Amino acid sequence: MLVDDRPGYRMTFLVEQTFDGEIDRDAFEIGVTEASQRHPLLCAFVKRRWFGGWKWISAGDARPAIDWGTLDQPVNYPAETGIDLAREIGVRFYARVGKGQSRLVTQFHHSCCDGMGAIQFLSDLFAGYTRHLYPNAEKHPEYQPVKPTDLLHRADLQVHRDTTMPWFRLFLRTLAYAWKYGIHAPMPLARAAANTESNTPLAYPGTLTRTLSPSVQRSLRQVARRCDVTVNELLVRELMLTLRDWNQRHTTVKANDQISIMVPTNLRNLDHDHMPAANVMGSVAFQRSLTEMTDTDKLLASIKEESQFYKKWRYGAAVLDGLKVLRWVPGSLRFILNRNRSISTAMLSCIGDPSLAISAIFPVNVDGNPVFGNLVFADLNTAPPIRPLSHASFTTWYYSNKLRLGVRCDSAVFTQEAAQVLIDMYADRVVAVAAKAAERRDADRVAA
Repeated sequence: MLVDDRPGYRMTFLVEQTFDGEIDRDAFEIGVTEASQRHPLLCAFVKRRWFGGWKWISAGDARPAIDWGTLDQPVNYPAETGIDLAREIGVRFYARVGKGQSRLVTQFHHSCCDGMGAIQFLSDLFAGYTRHLYPNAEKHPEYQPVKPTDLLHRADLQVHRDTTMPWFRLFLRTLAYAWKYGIHAPMPLARAAANTESNTPLAYPGTLTRTLSPSVQRSLRQVARRCDVTVNELLVRELMLTLRDWNQRHTTVKANDQISIMVPTNLRNLDHDHMPAANVMGSVAFQRSLTEMTDTDKLLASIKEESQFYKKWRYGAAVLDGLKVLRWVPGSLRFILNRNRSISTAMLSCIGDPSLAISAIFPVNVDGNPVFGNLVFADLNTAPPIRPLSHASFTTWYYSNKLRLGVRCDSAVFTQEAAQVLIDMYADRVVAVAAKAAERRDADRVAA
């Protein structure tokens, strides 16, 4: 992530939280201090070693930047949205408070932590916040146990070795992947045709979301059970078909053109249970030619088979092991990352329900929303990073039994209107899959 960071494509991500209630400034700043002390990588700088490479060093008394404002005051991000870890801690805050509500945007450098690490850090922040705000309360939210020395072993990922698959067979399959993903570069997302009547620039961070009804989530689970797949595998298929439809609409395509979706994977194991916030993510890819996408049932079956292989072998960890080898060849990683070719058409991060991890630490109200002292957690949004020639990064998550679909688009390629059409195309496909399940359910009831 540090090597991949570059102007216009910063390896940072945003987490936006909204609350009922107004953030207490003094308690919040104390919570930031408490959390920073518990998570070393979010209270550190990087320093280049004399023989090359980088190392973490303590930031001492330095603390994250906090930008305060009223609720009606927009967040004005700096022209340079990156975080220089050589001079700045890898987390920033933008807090907007007033009229009985609060909005908090937290920016993280991906070298310091991933989404799960961000939830760890923010949970400890609001634990400290609540403890300071109500020091005499009968019960305080517990800090999560952390062992900073576990950070030394965050790369011990224990790649699984399945005795049912000989190493030679694994080698052949890996070779096939390398050929498919290395030789046949995927298509980037096409630029939408300009519309002179609606051409609004896409402002940073370029994120749009769609919230689907609880019935959609229930129906998707039914479809997944009937097809013997996971909901995430369904979402991968529908996104792949969305990207195909988008490119067919906006550029010339050929039958052997490739669509690829890169999916981040959480590589934590039991040895990481008490590790502070860090980035312990790998990634896998699903790549298909347009010809392979004509039969949607076969496409889903192939995604399921590939997904099971990735999980069985913890393939995301194997990919990181490959990157370790590249570190011994000076400049090789930078050369691969800086090539003028697409690594994936888009990314898809499947987050799950972040409120479950939060509500395990904090009390909840009658609606099931976590309570942080004088604040009631109302909603969450996120903006993952994007890479050159991977012009969109999608996110799916659940909150209050509703499926949320989000996309962050490259503002150099997409207008506001084009980005809205893209997320609507994806959402419409997902809703259509759920609607078919509802129609089948209704037909079964009539037949009964």
